[in-house]
Amino acid sequence: MKKSQCFISLSLAAFLLLPSLSGCTTNPATGERVFTGMSSDAQELRVGREQHPQIIKAFGGEFGSPELRRYVDSIGQLLAQTVERKTFKYTFTILNSEIVNAFALPGGYIYISRGLLALAENEAEVAGVLAHELGHINALHHGRREGQGLLANILLTGVGIAVGGAAADLGGLVVGGALRAYSREHELESDSLALRYMSRAGYDPQAMVNFLRKMRASSRLEAKRLGKSPDKIDEFNYLATHPAPAERVRRASQQAINYKVKKPMRARDIYLRKINGMLFGDDPDQGFIRGRVFAHPKLKFRFEVPKGFRLFNTPKAVFAKGPNDATIIFDSARKPADGPITYYLQEVWGRNAGLRNVERLNVNGLDAATGVIHRRGQTIRVIAIRKDLHTIYRFMFRTKSRDTNRLSKSFRRTTHSFRLLTKREIRDLKPLRIRVVRTRRNDTVASMARRMAGDDGFSEERFRVLNGLHDNARVQPGQRVKIITD
Repeated sequence: MKKSQCFISLSLAAFLLLPSLSGCTTNPATGERVFTGMSSDAQELRVGREQHPQIIKAFGGEFGSPELRRYVDSIGQLLAQTVERKTFKYTFTILNSEIVNAFALPGGYIYISRGLLALAENEAEVAGVLAHELGHINALHHGRREGQGLLANILLTGVGIAVGGAAADLGGLVVGGALRAYSREHELESDSLALRYMSRAGYDPQAMVNFLRKMRASSRLEAKRLGKSPDKIDEFNYLATHPAPAERVRRASQQAINYKVKKPMRARDIYLRKINGMLFGDDPDQGFIRGRVFAHPKLKFRFEVPKGFRLFNTPKAVFAKGPNDATIIFDSARKPADGPITYYLQEVWGRNAGLRNVERLNVNGLDAATGVIHRRGQTIRVIAIRKDLHTIYRFMFRTKSRDTNRLSKSFRRTTHSFRLLTKREIRDLKPLRIRVVRTRRNDTVASMARRMAGDDGFSEERFRVLNGLHDNARVQPGQRVKIITD
Protein backbone atom coordinates (compact mmCIF):
# COMPACT_ATOMS: atom_id res chain seq x y z
CA MET A 1 0.00 0.00 0.00
CA LYS A 2 1.50 3.35 -0.96
CA LYS A 3 1.55 6.09 1.68
CA SER A 4 0.33 8.63 -0.84
CA GLN A 5 -3.00 6.83 -1.16
CA CYS A 6 -5.95 7.47 1.14
CA PHE A 7 -6.87 3.76 1.06
CA ILE A 8 -9.38 2.18 3.46
CA SER A 9 -10.10 -1.55 3.61
CA LEU A 10 -13.58 -2.23 4.95
CA SER A 11 -16.08 -5.01 5.35
CA LEU A 12 -18.98 -4.84 2.88
CA ALA A 13 -21.35 -3.41 5.48
CA ALA A 14 -18.91 -0.65 6.33
CA PHE A 15 -18.08 -0.01 2.67
CA LEU A 16 -21.70 0.79 1.93
CA LEU A 17 -21.57 3.60 4.49
CA LEU A 18 -18.50 5.24 3.03
CA PRO A 19 -19.56 7.05 -0.17
CA SER A 20 -21.01 9.95 1.80
CA LEU A 21 -17.60 10.72 3.29
CA SER A 22 -15.17 13.05 1.56
CA GLY A 23 -12.53 13.29 4.24
CA CYS A 24 -9.24 12.76 2.40
CA THR A 25 -6.87 15.68 2.23
CA THR A 26 -3.19 16.46 1.76
CA ASN A 27 -1.06 16.73 4.87
CA PRO A 28 0.56 20.16 4.37
CA ALA A 29 3.58 19.18 6.47
CA THR A 30 4.44 15.97 4.59
CA GLY A 31 2.55 16.02 1.30
CA GLU A 32 0.87 12.69 2.10
CA ARG A 33 -2.81 12.00 1.59
CA VAL A 34 -4.52 11.46 4.93
CA PHE A 35 -8.05 10.79 6.16
CA THR A 36 -9.47 13.57 8.35
CA GLY A 37 -13.17 12.74 8.35
CA MET A 38 -15.09 15.93 7.77
CA SER A 39 -12.75 18.32 9.57
CA SER A 40 -12.06 21.74 8.04
CA ASP A 41 -10.15 24.89 8.98
CA ALA A 42 -13.40 26.60 9.97
CA GLN A 43 -14.42 23.67 12.16
CA GLU A 44 -11.01 23.56 13.85
CA LEU A 45 -11.13 27.27 14.57
CA ARG A 46 -14.64 27.00 16.00
CA VAL A 47 -13.64 24.14 18.31
CA GLY A 48 -10.53 25.98 19.49
CA ARG A 49 -12.44 29.19 20.23
CA GLU A 50 -15.11 27.31 22.16
CA GLN A 51 -12.68 25.28 24.24
CA HIS A 52 -10.09 28.01 24.93
CA PRO A 53 -11.89 29.66 27.89
CA GLN A 54 -12.68 26.27 29.40
CA ILE A 55 -9.05 25.17 29.21
CA ILE A 56 -7.85 28.32 30.96
CA LYS A 57 -10.41 27.84 33.73
CA ALA A 58 -9.63 24.13 34.16
CA PHE A 59 -5.91 24.80 34.60
CA GLY A 60 -6.17 27.55 37.20
CA GLY A 61 -6.16 30.53 34.84
CA GLU A 62 -3.57 32.20 32.67
CA PHE A 63 -0.20 32.69 34.34
CA GLY A 64 2.60 35.20 34.25
CA SER A 65 3.38 38.88 34.13
CA PRO A 66 2.64 40.73 30.88
CA GLU A 67 6.38 40.64 30.18
CA LEU A 68 6.63 36.85 30.58
CA ARG A 69 3.51 36.28 28.49
CA ARG A 70 4.87 38.50 25.69
CA TYR A 71 8.19 36.69 25.85
CA VAL A 72 6.71 33.20 25.45
CA ASP A 73 4.36 34.46 22.74
CA SER A 74 7.32 35.95 20.85
CA ILE A 75 9.03 32.54 20.80
CA GLY A 76 5.86 30.95 19.47
CA GLN A 77 5.25 33.62 16.84
CA LEU A 78 8.82 33.28 15.51
CA LEU A 79 8.26 29.55 15.09
CA ALA A 80 4.80 30.12 13.57
CA GLN A 81 6.45 31.95 10.69
CA THR A 82 8.19 28.70 9.70
CA VAL A 83 5.16 26.36 9.57
CA GLU A 84 3.16 25.19 6.57
CA ARG A 85 -0.34 26.13 7.79
CA LYS A 86 -0.65 29.88 8.08
CA THR A 87 -4.46 29.82 8.09
CA PHE A 88 -4.65 30.55 11.82
CA LYS A 89 -3.44 33.31 14.05
CA TYR A 90 -1.55 31.14 16.52
CA THR A 91 -2.16 31.84 20.19
CA PHE A 92 0.34 30.83 22.92
CA THR A 93 -0.87 30.74 26.52
CA ILE A 94 0.93 30.01 29.81
CA LEU A 95 -1.26 28.02 32.19
CA ASN A 96 -1.11 28.33 35.97
CA SER A 97 -0.28 24.67 36.53
CA GLU A 98 2.76 23.15 38.23
CA ILE A 99 2.44 19.99 36.11
CA VAL A 100 5.02 19.71 33.32
CA ASN A 101 2.66 19.90 30.37
CA ALA A 102 2.01 21.38 26.93
CA PHE A 103 -0.71 20.69 24.39
CA ALA A 104 -2.58 22.17 21.45
CA LEU A 105 -6.21 22.65 20.51
CA PRO A 106 -7.53 22.82 16.95
CA GLY A 107 -7.47 26.28 15.40
CA GLY A 108 -3.97 27.30 16.51
CA TYR A 109 -4.37 27.39 20.30
CA ILE A 110 -1.20 26.23 22.08
CA TYR A 111 -0.68 25.95 25.84
CA ILE A 112 2.39 25.56 28.02
CA SER A 113 2.39 25.23 31.82
CA ARG A 114 4.51 27.20 34.27
CA GLY A 115 5.72 23.80 35.50
CA LEU A 116 7.25 23.20 32.10
CA LEU A 117 8.81 26.66 32.03
CA ALA A 118 10.41 25.87 35.41
CA LEU A 119 11.93 22.68 34.04
CA ALA A 120 13.38 24.32 30.92
CA GLU A 121 16.70 26.14 31.21
CA ASN A 122 16.93 28.04 27.94
CA GLU A 123 14.75 29.57 25.26
CA ALA A 124 15.58 26.87 22.72
CA GLU A 125 14.13 24.16 24.97
CA VAL A 126 10.85 26.07 25.20
CA ALA A 127 10.97 26.58 21.43
CA GLY A 128 11.25 22.81 20.99
CA VAL A 129 8.07 22.26 23.04
CA LEU A 130 6.09 24.94 21.18
CA ALA A 131 7.39 23.63 17.84
CA HIS A 132 6.21 20.14 18.77
CA GLU A 133 2.69 21.46 19.41
CA LEU A 134 2.80 23.39 16.14
CA GLY A 135 3.66 20.06 14.53
CA HIS A 136 0.42 18.52 15.79
CA ILE A 137 -1.62 21.34 14.25
CA ASN A 138 0.28 21.47 10.96
CA ALA A 139 0.22 17.70 10.41
CA LEU A 140 -3.58 17.76 10.84
CA HIS A 141 -3.40 15.49 13.87
CA HIS A 142 -6.62 16.82 15.36
CA GLY A 143 -8.53 16.21 12.15
CA ARG A 144 -6.83 12.87 11.55
CA ARG A 145 -7.71 11.75 15.07
CA GLU A 146 -11.36 12.67 14.50
CA GLY A 147 -11.24 11.03 11.09
CA GLN A 148 -9.78 7.85 12.53
CA GLY A 149 -12.44 7.91 15.26
CA LEU A 150 -15.12 8.23 12.59
CA LEU A 151 -13.53 5.41 10.63
CA ALA A 152 -13.42 3.26 13.78
CA ASN A 153 -17.14 3.77 14.31
CA ILE A 154 -17.84 2.75 10.71
CA LEU A 155 -15.64 -0.32 11.06
CA LEU A 156 -17.36 -1.35 14.26
CA THR A 157 -20.78 -0.80 12.70
CA GLY A 158 -19.78 -3.13 9.90
CA VAL A 159 -18.40 -5.75 12.27
CA GLY A 160 -21.50 -5.54 14.46
CA ILE A 161 -23.87 -6.01 11.53
CA ALA A 162 -21.85 -8.91 10.15
CA VAL A 163 -21.12 -11.01 13.24
CA GLY A 164 -22.89 -9.56 16.25
CA GLY A 165 -22.19 -7.60 19.40
CA ALA A 166 -19.53 -9.82 20.98
CA ALA A 167 -17.25 -9.41 17.99
CA ALA A 168 -17.98 -5.68 17.98
CA ASP A 169 -16.73 -5.47 21.57
CA LEU A 170 -13.56 -7.28 20.54
CA GLY A 171 -13.29 -5.01 17.54
CA GLY A 172 -13.50 -2.01 19.87
CA LEU A 173 -10.42 -3.20 21.73
CA VAL A 174 -8.48 -3.85 18.53
CA VAL A 175 -9.47 -0.58 16.89
CA GLY A 176 -8.85 1.33 20.11
CA GLY A 177 -5.36 -0.13 20.32
CA ALA A 178 -4.68 0.69 16.69
CA LEU A 179 -5.86 4.27 17.05
CA ARG A 180 -3.78 4.83 20.15
CA ALA A 181 -0.76 3.38 18.35
CA TYR A 182 -1.49 5.91 15.61
CA SER A 183 -1.34 8.60 18.31
CA ARG A 184 2.17 7.44 19.12
CA GLU A 185 2.97 7.92 15.45
CA HIS A 186 1.64 11.47 15.75
CA GLU A 187 4.01 12.19 18.64
CA LEU A 188 7.03 11.00 16.67
CA GLU A 189 5.90 12.93 13.59
CA SER A 190 5.51 16.09 15.69
CA ASP A 191 9.02 15.62 17.08
CA SER A 192 10.35 15.45 13.54
CA LEU A 193 8.44 18.56 12.51
CA ALA A 194 9.60 20.40 15.63
CA LEU A 195 13.22 19.88 14.57
CA ARG A 196 12.33 21.31 11.15
CA TYR A 197 10.64 24.41 12.58
CA MET A 198 13.39 25.00 15.16
CA SER A 199 16.14 24.89 12.54
CA ARG A 200 14.19 27.21 10.25
CA ALA A 201 13.83 29.70 13.11
CA GLY A 202 17.53 29.47 14.00
CA TYR A 203 17.22 27.51 17.26
CA ASP A 204 19.57 24.70 18.21
CA PRO A 205 17.68 21.45 17.40
CA GLN A 206 19.72 19.58 20.00
CA ALA A 207 17.90 21.60 22.69
CA MET A 208 14.73 19.63 21.98
CA VAL A 209 16.60 16.37 22.51
CA ASN A 210 18.03 17.70 25.77
CA PHE A 211 14.58 18.69 26.98
CA LEU A 212 13.12 15.29 26.15
CA ARG A 213 15.85 13.83 28.36
CA LYS A 214 14.90 16.27 31.13
CA MET A 215 11.24 15.32 30.81
CA ARG A 216 12.22 11.67 31.12
CA ALA A 217 14.34 12.43 34.19
CA SER A 218 11.45 14.42 35.69
CA SER A 219 9.02 11.53 35.09
CA ARG A 220 11.43 9.08 36.71
CA LEU A 221 11.72 11.34 39.75
CA GLU A 222 7.95 11.61 40.10
CA ALA A 223 7.65 7.82 39.83
CA LYS A 224 10.12 7.47 42.69
CA ARG A 225 8.15 9.99 44.76
CA LEU A 226 5.11 7.79 44.25
CA GLY A 227 7.06 4.75 45.43
CA LYS A 228 7.07 3.18 41.95
CA SER A 229 9.93 1.89 39.85
CA PRO A 230 11.29 4.72 37.65
CA ASP A 231 11.92 2.18 34.90
CA LYS A 232 8.15 1.71 34.50
CA ILE A 233 7.96 4.88 32.42
CA ASP A 234 9.91 3.15 29.63
CA GLU A 235 7.75 0.04 29.45
CA PHE A 236 5.94 -0.50 26.16
CA ASN A 237 2.18 -0.46 26.45
CA TYR A 238 0.25 -0.93 23.19
CA LEU A 239 -2.73 0.94 24.67
CA ALA A 240 -0.62 3.94 25.75
CA THR A 241 -1.22 7.25 23.99
CA HIS A 242 2.45 8.25 23.93
CA PRO A 243 5.59 6.35 22.95
CA ALA A 244 8.08 5.29 25.61
CA PRO A 245 10.15 8.38 26.50
CA ALA A 246 13.44 6.55 25.89
CA GLU A 247 12.33 5.79 22.32
CA ARG A 248 11.40 9.44 21.69
CA VAL A 249 14.80 10.57 22.94
CA ARG A 250 16.61 8.05 20.75
CA ARG A 251 14.71 8.97 17.58
CA ALA A 252 14.95 12.72 18.13
CA SER A 253 18.68 12.41 18.79
CA GLN A 254 19.19 10.57 15.52
CA GLN A 255 17.15 13.08 13.53
CA ALA A 256 18.68 16.20 15.10
CA ILE A 257 22.03 15.34 13.51
CA ASN A 258 20.52 16.04 10.09
CA TYR A 259 19.73 19.68 10.91
CA LYS A 260 22.62 22.11 10.63
CA VAL A 261 22.07 25.64 11.94
CA LYS A 262 24.69 28.37 11.71
CA LYS A 263 25.14 30.05 15.09
CA PRO A 264 22.18 28.21 16.66
CA MET A 265 20.24 30.12 19.32
CA ARG A 266 19.87 28.82 22.87
CA ALA A 267 19.42 32.14 24.74
CA ARG A 268 20.08 30.66 28.20
CA ASP A 269 20.94 33.88 30.03
CA ILE A 270 17.90 35.84 28.85
CA TYR A 271 15.63 32.88 29.60
CA LEU A 272 16.92 32.48 33.16
CA ARG A 273 16.40 36.21 33.73
CA LYS A 274 12.79 35.91 32.55
CA ILE A 275 11.90 33.06 34.92
CA ASN A 276 13.91 34.27 37.93
CA GLY A 277 11.42 34.67 40.81
CA MET A 278 8.69 32.69 39.05
CA LEU A 279 6.21 30.76 41.17
CA PHE A 280 7.16 27.11 41.67
CA GLY A 281 4.91 24.32 42.86
CA ASP A 282 1.65 25.12 44.58
CA ASP A 283 -0.26 28.33 43.99
CA PRO A 284 -1.18 30.15 47.26
CA ASP A 285 -4.85 29.85 46.31
CA GLN A 286 -4.52 26.06 46.43
CA GLY A 287 -2.41 25.72 49.59
CA PHE A 288 1.18 24.59 50.16
CA ILE A 289 2.94 21.28 50.68
CA ARG A 290 5.88 21.51 53.08
CA GLY A 291 7.30 18.04 53.56
CA ARG A 292 4.53 16.03 55.24
CA VAL A 293 2.50 19.14 56.12
CA PHE A 294 -0.26 20.65 54.03
CA ALA A 295 -1.12 24.25 54.94
CA HIS A 296 -3.63 26.57 53.30
CA PRO A 297 -3.07 30.29 54.03
CA LYS A 298 -6.35 31.37 52.42
CA LEU A 299 -8.56 28.76 54.12
CA LYS A 300 -6.46 28.99 57.31
CA PHE A 301 -5.84 25.35 58.25
CA ARG A 302 -3.08 22.75 58.26
CA PHE A 303 -2.57 19.02 58.85
CA GLU A 304 0.27 16.51 58.75
CA VAL A 305 0.38 13.04 57.16
CA PRO A 306 2.30 10.05 58.59
CA LYS A 307 5.91 9.18 57.84
CA GLY A 308 6.22 7.25 54.62
CA PHE A 309 3.37 9.18 52.96
CA ARG A 310 3.92 11.76 50.21
CA LEU A 311 1.51 14.61 49.57
CA PHE A 312 0.13 15.66 46.19
CA ASN A 313 -2.06 18.73 45.72
CA THR A 314 -4.77 19.18 43.08
CA PRO A 315 -7.41 21.90 42.63
CA LYS A 316 -10.15 19.62 43.99
CA ALA A 317 -8.42 17.52 46.67
CA VAL A 318 -5.18 16.76 48.49
CA PHE A 319 -3.85 13.20 48.22
CA ALA A 320 -1.22 11.35 50.21
CA LYS A 321 0.18 8.06 48.95
CA GLY A 322 1.70 5.62 51.43
CA PRO A 323 3.10 2.09 51.57
CA ASN A 324 1.13 -0.82 50.14
CA ASP A 325 -1.27 1.54 48.29
CA ALA A 326 -2.52 3.18 51.48
CA THR A 327 -4.15 6.49 50.52
CA ILE A 328 -5.35 9.63 52.29
CA ILE A 329 -7.78 11.96 50.52
CA PHE A 330 -8.66 15.38 51.94
CA ASP A 331 -11.26 17.77 50.54
CA SER A 332 -14.21 19.95 51.52
CA ALA A 333 -17.91 19.15 51.30
CA ARG A 334 -19.68 20.57 48.27
CA LYS A 335 -23.01 20.86 50.09
CA PRO A 336 -22.50 21.08 53.86
CA ALA A 337 -25.66 20.20 55.78
CA ASP A 338 -27.13 21.92 58.82
CA GLY A 339 -27.60 19.97 62.02
CA PRO A 340 -25.29 17.58 63.88
CA ILE A 341 -22.08 16.56 62.13
CA THR A 342 -23.10 12.93 62.60
CA TYR A 343 -26.19 13.63 60.48
CA TYR A 344 -24.00 14.94 57.65
CA LEU A 345 -21.72 11.92 57.90
CA GLN A 346 -24.51 9.35 57.91
CA GLU A 347 -27.25 10.92 55.79
CA VAL A 348 -25.34 13.06 53.30
CA TRP A 349 -21.75 11.96 52.69
CA GLY A 350 -22.04 8.33 53.78
CA ARG A 351 -25.63 7.66 52.79
CA ASN A 352 -26.08 4.11 51.43
CA ALA A 353 -22.33 3.46 51.82
CA GLY A 354 -22.61 0.88 54.61
CA LEU A 355 -21.14 3.21 57.22
CA ARG A 356 -20.53 1.59 60.62
CA ASN A 357 -19.31 2.55 64.11
CA VAL A 358 -20.22 6.22 63.78
CA GLU A 359 -19.05 8.40 66.69
CA ARG A 360 -18.49 12.07 67.43
CA LEU A 361 -15.03 13.56 67.91
CA ASN A 362 -13.46 16.82 69.05
CA VAL A 363 -10.60 17.80 66.75
CA ASN A 364 -8.76 20.73 68.31
CA GLY A 365 -12.00 22.40 69.36
CA LEU A 366 -13.89 21.58 66.16
CA ASP A 367 -16.96 19.33 66.04
CA ALA A 368 -16.24 16.15 64.06
CA ALA A 369 -17.53 12.65 63.39
CA THR A 370 -16.03 9.43 62.10
CA GLY A 371 -17.18 6.08 60.75
CA VAL A 372 -15.80 3.10 58.89
CA ILE A 373 -16.68 1.25 55.67
CA HIS A 374 -15.53 -2.29 54.83
CA ARG A 375 -15.51 -3.06 51.14
CA ARG A 376 -13.78 -5.69 48.97
CA GLY A 377 -10.76 -6.25 51.16
CA GLN A 378 -10.40 -2.56 51.97
CA THR A 379 -11.10 -0.50 55.06
CA ILE A 380 -12.15 3.11 54.57
CA ARG A 381 -12.13 5.40 57.61
CA VAL A 382 -14.00 8.68 56.98
CA ILE A 383 -13.79 11.86 59.07
CA ALA A 384 -15.98 14.97 58.76
CA ILE A 385 -14.83 18.15 60.55
CA ARG A 386 -17.09 21.20 60.80
CA LYS A 387 -15.24 24.50 60.68
CA ASP A 388 -18.39 26.66 60.65
CA LEU A 389 -21.99 26.55 59.40
CA HIS A 390 -20.85 26.75 55.79
CA THR A 391 -17.68 24.63 55.81
CA ILE A 392 -17.06 20.94 56.43
CA TYR A 393 -13.65 19.38 55.77
CA ARG A 394 -13.29 15.66 55.08
CA PHE A 395 -10.63 12.97 55.42
CA MET A 396 -10.81 9.56 53.82
CA PHE A 397 -8.20 7.00 54.93
CA ARG A 398 -8.13 3.97 52.66
CA THR A 399 -6.08 0.84 53.36
CA LYS A 400 -6.06 -2.83 52.58
CA SER A 401 -7.84 -4.53 55.45
CA ARG A 402 -4.72 -6.35 56.62
CA ASP A 403 -2.94 -2.98 57.09
CA THR A 404 -5.73 -1.20 58.97
CA ASN A 405 -4.62 -1.95 62.55
CA ARG A 406 -1.00 -1.13 61.79
CA LEU A 407 -1.87 2.32 60.40
CA SER A 408 -4.76 3.24 62.69
CA LYS A 409 -2.66 5.15 65.24
CA SER A 410 -0.89 7.12 62.49
CA PHE A 411 -4.22 8.03 60.91
CA ARG A 412 -5.57 9.21 64.26
CA ARG A 413 -2.53 11.48 64.59
CA THR A 414 -3.22 12.90 61.15
CA THR A 415 -6.86 13.53 62.07
CA HIS A 416 -5.92 15.35 65.25
CA SER A 417 -3.14 17.30 63.51
CA PHE A 418 -5.86 19.22 61.67
CA ARG A 419 -6.16 22.69 63.19
CA LEU A 420 -6.73 26.31 62.26
CA LEU A 421 -3.71 28.50 61.60
CA THR A 422 -2.71 31.50 63.67
CA LYS A 423 -2.31 34.92 62.08
CA ARG A 424 1.45 34.67 62.42
CA GLU A 425 1.52 31.25 60.74
CA ILE A 426 -0.56 32.59 57.88
CA ARG A 427 1.80 35.55 57.50
CA ASP A 428 4.86 33.28 57.48
CA LEU A 429 3.51 30.96 54.78
CA LYS A 430 5.05 31.97 51.48
CA PRO A 431 4.99 30.29 48.07
CA LEU A 432 8.08 28.62 46.62
CA ARG A 433 9.87 30.42 43.81
CA ILE A 434 12.64 29.80 41.33
CA ARG A 435 15.82 31.71 42.09
CA VAL A 436 18.72 31.87 39.67
CA VAL A 437 22.03 32.04 41.53
CA ARG A 438 25.72 31.71 40.72
CA THR A 439 27.65 28.87 42.27
CA ARG A 440 30.69 29.66 44.38
CA ARG A 441 34.12 28.05 44.50
CA ASN A 442 33.36 25.25 46.96
CA ASP A 443 29.76 24.61 45.95
CA THR A 444 28.67 21.09 45.03
CA VAL A 445 25.42 19.55 43.87
CA ALA A 446 24.80 18.42 47.44
CA SER A 447 25.46 21.87 48.96
CA MET A 448 23.21 23.57 46.39
CA ALA A 449 20.48 21.00 47.04
CA ARG A 450 20.61 21.84 50.76
CA ARG A 451 19.64 25.41 49.85
CA MET A 452 16.44 24.13 48.24
CA ALA A 453 13.20 24.79 50.16
CA GLY A 454 10.31 22.35 50.36
CA ASP A 455 12.48 19.31 51.06
CA ASP A 456 10.66 16.02 50.37
CA GLY A 457 13.69 13.75 50.49
CA PHE A 458 14.55 14.27 46.81
CA SER A 459 16.16 17.73 46.85
CA GLU A 460 19.42 16.63 45.22
CA GLU A 461 17.64 14.77 42.43
CA ARG A 462 15.28 17.70 41.91
CA PHE A 463 18.23 20.10 41.68
CA ARG A 464 19.83 17.87 39.04
CA VAL A 465 16.60 17.58 37.04
CA LEU A 466 15.91 21.33 37.15
CA ASN A 467 19.40 22.09 35.90
CA GLY A 468 19.83 19.26 33.40
CA LEU A 469 22.68 17.62 35.32
CA HIS A 470 23.22 13.90 34.80
CA ASP A 471 24.14 11.63 37.69
CA ASN A 472 27.90 12.32 37.65
CA ALA A 473 27.85 15.98 36.57
CA ARG A 474 29.30 18.61 38.87
CA VAL A 475 28.57 22.31 39.19
CA GLN A 476 31.29 24.71 38.12
CA PRO A 477 32.29 27.93 39.96
CA GLY A 478 30.30 30.87 38.59
CA GLN A 479 27.71 28.65 36.91
CA ARG A 480 24.17 30.02 36.91
CA VAL A 481 21.74 27.46 38.31
CA LYS A 482 18.13 27.29 39.44
CA ILE A 483 17.23 26.59 43.06
CA ILE A 484 13.86 26.62 44.83
CA THR A 485 13.41 29.07 47.70
CA ASP A 486 10.55 30.54 49.71
